[in-house]
Amino acid sequence: MEVPECPVCLERYDDQVSIPRVLSCGHSVCEACLVELPLRFPNTIRCPACTQLVKYSSEQGPSSLPKNIDLLRLCLSSSSSSSSSRSVKPTQRSTIDGCDDRSVIRDRFWSDEFYAKWKDWILPHDAVSVESPPEPESEPSGFVLRGQFGSSSSLKGRVSVCSRNSKCLSLVPVFSLPRVLNCSKFKFSYVARIMECLVGMKEAVREELALILEASVRQGRVFRVYGLWSEVEVLDGSLYLVCERHNGGSILQKFGELKNGFLGLGLEDKKDGILSFAVIGKSVCDSVLALHLEGLVAGCLGPSCFAFDELGGVCVDLNEVLVMRRKTVYSFSGGNKVRQKEEGLFKGCLKNELFLCPEVLFRLLQKNAAVNPEDEHSRYPFGYGSDVWSLACVLLWLLIGDALPQIPFEMSEENGFDLSASYVCWAEKVSSVLEDKLGSEYPSLRGTLCKCLDMNPGNRMSVVDVRKCIQDMLLKPEFDFLENLEVTVNRSSTGCCLVFGEFSQGQCELNEKEDNGPPDVVDGEEKPDADLVASLSKGMTELKDLRGHLDCISGLAIGGGYLFSSSFDKTVKVWSLLDFSLSHTFKGHEDKVMAIVYVDDKEPLCVSGDNGGGIFVWGLSAPLRQDPLRKWYEQKDWRFSGIHSLTVSASRCLYTGSGDRTIKGWLLKDGTLMCTMTGHRSVVSTLVVCDEVLYSGSWDGTVRLWNLSDHSPLTVLGEGMPGEMKSILAITVDRHLLVAAYENGCIKVWRNDVFMSSKSLHNGAIFAMSMQGQCLYTGGWDKNINIQELAGDDELDVRAFGTISCSSVVTAILSCQGKLFVGYADKSIKSKPVSCISVMATTVPAFSYAPSFAVKPPHTDANGSSFIPPSSLSHPSSFPPIIRRRFTRAPVVAALAPSKGTLGSIRKSLNDFMSLNYWVVRDYYRLVSSVNSFEPHIQKLSDEQLTAKTEEFRRRLGRGETLGDIQAEAFAVVREAARRKLGMRHFDIIGGAVLHDGSIAEMKTGEGKTLVSTLAAYLNALTGEGVHVVTVNDYLAQRDSEWMGRVHCFLGLSVGLIQKGMNAAERRSNYRCDITYTNNSELGFDYLRDNLAGNREDLVMRWPKPFHFAIVDEVDSVLIDEGRNPLLISGEASKDAARYPVAAKVAELLVQGTHYNVELKNQSVELTEEGIALAEMALETNDLWDENDPWARFVMNALKAKEFYRRDVEYIVRDGKALIINELTGRVEEKRRWSEGIHQAVEAKEGLKIQADSVVVAQITYQSLFKLYPKLSGMTGTAKTEEREFIKMFQMPVIEVPTNLPNIRKDLPIQAFATARGKWEQVRREVEYMFRQGRPILVGTTSVENSELLAGLLWEWNIPHNVLNARPKYAAREAEIVAQAGRKHAITISTNMAGRGTDIILGGNPKILAREIIEDSIIHLLTQQDPNVELASETVSQQVLPKIKVGSSSMALLAKATLMAKYVSKSEGRNWTYQKAKSFITEAIEFSLSYSFKELEELANEDSEFYPLGPTVALAYVSVLKDCEEHCLHEGSEVKRLGGLHVIGTSLHESRRIDNQLRGRAGRQGDPGSTRFMDEMFQKFNFDTEWAVRLISKITNDEDMPIEGDAIVKQLLGLQINAEKFFFSIRKSLVEFDEVLEVQRKHVYDLRQLILTGDDESCSQHIFQYLQAVVDEIVFSNINPMKHPCTWSLSKLLKEFMTIGGKLLHESFGGITDDSLLNSLGQLNDAGSIDIVNFSLPNLPTPPNAFRGIRRKSSSLRRWLVICSDDLIENGKYRTTSNLLRKYLGDFLIASYLNVVEESGYEDKYVKEIERAVLLKTLDCFWRDHLVNMNRLSSAVNIRSFGHRNPLEEYKIDGCRFFISMLSATRRLTVEALLRHWSSPMESLELS
Repeated sequence: MEVPECPVCLERYDDQVSIPRVLSCGHSVCEACLVELPLRFPNTIRCPACTQLVKYSSEQGPSSLPKNIDLLRLCLSSSSSSSSSRSVKPTQRSTIDGCDDRSVIRDRFWSDEFYAKWKDWILPHDAVSVESPPEPESEPSGFVLRGQFGSSSSLKGRVSVCSRNSKCLSLVPVFSLPRVLNCSKFKFSYVARIMECLVGMKEAVREELALILEASVRQGRVFRVYGLWSEVEVLDGSLYLVCERHNGGSILQKFGELKNGFLGLGLEDKKDGILSFAVIGKSVCDSVLALHLEGLVAGCLGPSCFAFDELGGVCVDLNEVLVMRRKTVYSFSGGNKVRQKEEGLFKGCLKNELFLCPEVLFRLLQKNAAVNPEDEHSRYPFGYGSDVWSLACVLLWLLIGDALPQIPFEMSEENGFDLSASYVCWAEKVSSVLEDKLGSEYPSLRGTLCKCLDMNPGNRMSVVDVRKCIQDMLLKPEFDFLENLEVTVNRSSTGCCLVFGEFSQGQCELNEKEDNGPPDVVDGEEKPDADLVASLSKGMTELKDLRGHLDCISGLAIGGGYLFSSSFDKTVKVWSLLDFSLSHTFKGHEDKVMAIVYVDDKEPLCVSGDNGGGIFVWGLSAPLRQDPLRKWYEQKDWRFSGIHSLTVSASRCLYTGSGDRTIKGWLLKDGTLMCTMTGHRSVVSTLVVCDEVLYSGSWDGTVRLWNLSDHSPLTVLGEGMPGEMKSILAITVDRHLLVAAYENGCIKVWRNDVFMSSKSLHNGAIFAMSMQGQCLYTGGWDKNINIQELAGDDELDVRAFGTISCSSVVTAILSCQGKLFVGYADKSIKSKPVSCISVMATTVPAFSYAPSFAVKPPHTDANGSSFIPPSSLSHPSSFPPIIRRRFTRAPVVAALAPSKGTLGSIRKSLNDFMSLNYWVVRDYYRLVSSVNSFEPHIQKLSDEQLTAKTEEFRRRLGRGETLGDIQAEAFAVVREAARRKLGMRHFDIIGGAVLHDGSIAEMKTGEGKTLVSTLAAYLNALTGEGVHVVTVNDYLAQRDSEWMGRVHCFLGLSVGLIQKGMNAAERRSNYRCDITYTNNSELGFDYLRDNLAGNREDLVMRWPKPFHFAIVDEVDSVLIDEGRNPLLISGEASKDAARYPVAAKVAELLVQGTHYNVELKNQSVELTEEGIALAEMALETNDLWDENDPWARFVMNALKAKEFYRRDVEYIVRDGKALIINELTGRVEEKRRWSEGIHQAVEAKEGLKIQADSVVVAQITYQSLFKLYPKLSGMTGTAKTEEREFIKMFQMPVIEVPTNLPNIRKDLPIQAFATARGKWEQVRREVEYMFRQGRPILVGTTSVENSELLAGLLWEWNIPHNVLNARPKYAAREAEIVAQAGRKHAITISTNMAGRGTDIILGGNPKILAREIIEDSIIHLLTQQDPNVELASETVSQQVLPKIKVGSSSMALLAKATLMAKYVSKSEGRNWTYQKAKSFITEAIEFSLSYSFKELEELANEDSEFYPLGPTVALAYVSVLKDCEEHCLHEGSEVKRLGGLHVIGTSLHESRRIDNQLRGRAGRQGDPGSTRFMDEMFQKFNFDTEWAVRLISKITNDEDMPIEGDAIVKQLLGLQINAEKFFFSIRKSLVEFDEVLEVQRKHVYDLRQLILTGDDESCSQHIFQYLQAVVDEIVFSNINPMKHPCTWSLSKLLKEFMTIGGKLLHESFGGITDDSLLNSLGQLNDAGSIDIVNFSLPNLPTPPNAFRGIRRKSSSLRRWLVICSDDLIENGKYRTTSNLLRKYLGDFLIASYLNVVEESGYEDKYVKEIERAVLLKTLDCFWRDHLVNMNRLSSAVNIRSFGHRNPLEEYKIDGCRFFISMLSATRRLTVEALLRHWSSPMESLELS
């Protein structure tokens, strides 16, 4: 009997060391191993035997688990009989119960080592694009294809680098890929097909191929071979060797025209021709030597084998070498026919510049039986000397050209086919020609070349010798030392001769595999009899097609001999696995069946769940019944979207994943709900149980793990991973592996819950997935089933194995028992059994040509693919081509297209498989239906009844109902109120629901974001806790509060508005309203100011809970764009204002590039040595960084102001001030100032008055500010691209709200320009072209400077236009300009300020136009005051705009209003200001909205003491408005006919989102429109782009010509993406750093508000805590509880204690020494009992009797309990003594303080005011210093990165230390100040 042992350490259990402990799964592990097992989840370990997750308390350790007494008894009883040495057996893991089908993928064609060796040489399938095959005349060889690198993003490493430099390729076919029959639907993956081909090669062939590939990489004189490639579209295609092809040309092409070589150039001096020959010849020798160094021998060479690279050097073209070898092989493939030729083959080779050495020639003739094998010449060895002969012929060809003799070698039976005599004659002839050409000069060259032509290779010279001979012709004798640099080649080695290598001959055949042998054995286990992948690789001709469903298949399950399928047709069908016949149909579901599962129990069951929440349990006992055994329904509300997934645990518990984001556990026996698991943020789409762990996947993109023993969460996978959030549609688990499939076609793999790999598999969503062993099957939207292998131990590798093309979308996959079952959207199920699979993948020998060559017309197969059958080849008349097919693409669209009869149903089925946003919006339509159901009833209510609904809702909330309960009815009420008061009805309420749920609603321009906000604002305001609607500026806040506020006021809610310039009382009143409109900066500053307030009367927000719910308009602008600008409140603290003008003068002296360098990307400057010296000389200082006379900061800021801060771009000058221009909105921000002295440097540069430097008093970023809201939402038109950032920072997903009408805007291609001048000229031309057509044009610029530059350019061409930028003369007319931007012929040049908050309506905005008419007619009569703004004069644009025709009735009313205004102004003597006159007209217009036309007429005509000017103006406005609406409607129709608004972006912004905002101005609400962006390439986004300028200059010499090529546009967009990443990293860094300060700020501000708003008792408790804390700090710093008090620093302790108390403690402790204190502590240790209430140290002063009364005594006792329970002091022998000392000193100090306060005689109210003032003042003082220190620290920690330390971690550590020190100093100073205050009357008077 084997002795039990621990499965981890393999030690035998005993009662001493290896004590067995029982886990909940039943297995035992020894105590020592339990301690070492990793805790992957809290209090959870994985059993090492069965890998189940089991509970384990990390705190209690192994003792929390019971001992295995039975094992101990067994081990102890057998210990005496067991031997001391026992064999160690490997641990074997148990298998999962019931899982008898865990087959492993069959033995692949390759091993892991083989795959790792060759995978990097396989180029991606989209890396190469093939050009058309060359014509026979241009490419007579026919052996090679031409191609180029594609745009594959998967190119990596060496290939990626080379692809950027050279894109011209030559493709040499080397093998035929394994052929696949056309009848098959299975396709091996691209890599698998190539790997199979490589495995099938002979070993020698692979070695030769590897040698060629590696040689091309190592040697610079060899043109590169990039790797192997094939065309994936061609089933029987070839495997190509991808070689580099240079356009420099070969030697044959360059010098083929030289008939007489270099000696025949006709030069006066022969020496010049020889030198030219020597230069070329030496390079040729170098390239051949490089080939030999890699062990390669060509065997035959020619001038075409050498080509020039881009640097002019000569390289060996391996592509041509391979082709030439094949020409040679095929030349001699005629056998005995060679003997019958009259002309010798050698002559033909020479004539075609193909130089074949004698030994190679003899060997080829011998192989074709053309010569006698016993011929002595045929026994000459071939090696490196063979290439020397060919090299010599190439050099001779270069030297003498056609003079090279071409004497035929005669072969006949008479001479025994001996060629030696002919050869000797030819060699002598060559020597004679050389002597004739060279004369007596250059004897060394002549001798060397002739010796190289010796018939015996052993007598020839080496390549090194030939190279040296030629080199001596170029170098002088004094350079003989170069001989030492020569490289030698071992001539005894023959090398690898490519001519006779099987690879080079193109006749290699793949090794055939035997399939009939015995089964393979892996790890001692027999493989499964039938393997699914092996079957798939052989075809699928006999598929079982199961049809019977009427809609899309939604799930598959197998068990009990049946296959179960569920469908959207509300049925579950049962199929027999014997003959796949339909056995039964379960009916009863009322909704779509979404999931199905089989339960293997005593009574087998089938469970199905539907879209309505129904769960049906079907019995499978024969006979099958129609009715379910049990059924029940989940509880649901309007949000519920049904059951989406099912799974069953080993304990037979059912788990359901639902649309309400929960997972529920049910008992199958009676349907009892066991538990509900929450955590997912969206639909739970898939569930899997493995090893008693429940895995749940959701549309929120995460996988959550749950422990099934107690249903507690274990961990979350996929949360916070990089990339956008994508929905998980399927997961599969196999022991340690977890695979999740996403809607974007990607899978992610985890091993042991650790992320391993991610890969994109499908072009579209993956709907179904199944895993069997290492084999993974996925199917989805692209109608393919992909087969992947999950391999690898340390690093998981997802390897593509093959693809099965399908006829429909794959919706369900199940692999089981060697079969694959697939469900489709076209209602069918297909089964692929092993027994019905035919052979589909056959291996075809590569280059096994028939002796025929002439090509007949190609045949066409059933799929439309062209191919050439072997029978169509005839005998060749020349070299045969390797490619045997035409490069045409097969038309497959028709084969995949569904029939018309099924198209509608397929579309309907596929609508259920859309994106996450689609499903979320679909859920909201349930709310829409609910709201619509209330509408008929709500419409019947009177105004009073509608208003009373608000109080009704509040009462219902008070009775316990939630906002969700009243949401639908409340939305219906708001919609009806908006219809009555605004004349506007919400298009739908989805946007409001998104806002209420705390998400971001992305709504396109013109879709009604402002109106939608009223829904969520009203609903959340019903709680009475306040709602903030935050906009980006005061104008929009005022507009929305006045416009939308009418709805809220009508419903009985109060509406507030926060504007610049309001006092504290006004702000407090507005914040108390139910709904408050404000802008982001006012909100932030109010929060900071409230936390600087000195008393509670100064607070303006709703304290103690100022934040409840906020709706942020343009949320991307506030939280993303403004994320880099923290809000600061500062105070003046600088004394160096005079230094800034001096530094500005110094900056003018310094020259960029000489004295300093500029880094544009980071906006930094660096002084050079010359710059430092010049600056020091100008400033008369020895050191710019001198601490006593610091100038460096001022000089650096002056240089930054000079280089980076440009007037009219980053700022404008107005009224003697430098005002910042927001780079994103184009608006002036008067409150903002640049920090760190930058603003002062700009003021000095412009010669303005220098405002003093400031010190930060309070600061906060918008991210931190809005995180204070418990519930936050936002709305914008462009946020989806930033969703990942929103989710990470605020947990706010972005929901795209559907548009009312489809967008038909045309976005034209981006145009790039080499220069800015060319861009602006093109902008002018496009504006002029559109203007002639009459279309309105909006031109967006990035700065004031650019807008005025373009305006000047248009003025030169007399093109009328309007300008809208930050200048006051334009900003004052913003509403007028925007209102006319959509009118015919309107041209508007604008910065980004026109892009947010206002709509551009085609034809014009009638309301604003009517208002302009009223103001133009009346306002000048009401006031004579100048508007005090420099208004721009009327532009020519007004003259070309169509005139608005005002009707006669309107003219009469206008005349009446004008006359009355004139009379009122004169008779009543009203002296109105300009702003008051405008406000009067605004009020009159609002007045018109509250009354009907008849009511206005009655008010205007009634008699009163004052003239009814207001009603008269309102009446005129209503009449004019009707005329304007009619005019705008007609003009808008005409503009739409012309094409709508045309938007021109003159520059790409830092973010694509900003560009999309500008594009969104066109195409509003389904209107037509178009956009065009233009950009210059120079210094875009502060990145170096000079390469682009050079590139464009190569394309065209015209710098004004626009470039629209994809390459340029991709580079531009790439720069933009880089800019986005750069600024995102800045925002991310700010957030991470600010999170540290955020925690500290919250602590300080909470403490401050508690002090400020707390009662008197809480203030006293703070004082007591401070007094005790100061005493504790003194004690802790001078004692050690581990040691005897005699070692304590008691004298120092007494001194510090008395220093704190000052005069207050001097009398009591003046005579106390450290010895007396030590004796007292000693007596304390001997005391038997202690009275804590009246405690005092023996022989020491007794504390004053200040703790009188129950309240103060209880306070003293509470402090003692805190002292005893805290962990501030170490446990030691003298801990109690230490605590008693803390108690005594603390009581004494507190009692003394209370005593002196009482003796002062002041009232308690005054005392508490003084205490609050001191507490707040000290806290504010140290917090201000702390902010300064933290800002300095954030800059300083970056330097620590040079020491390989994380700056963020350093900031956290030091920031925490700073904060602790700040709190300690605050307490100490507070205590000292209070004690000093009450003990000194003069100080008391001063403080008060």
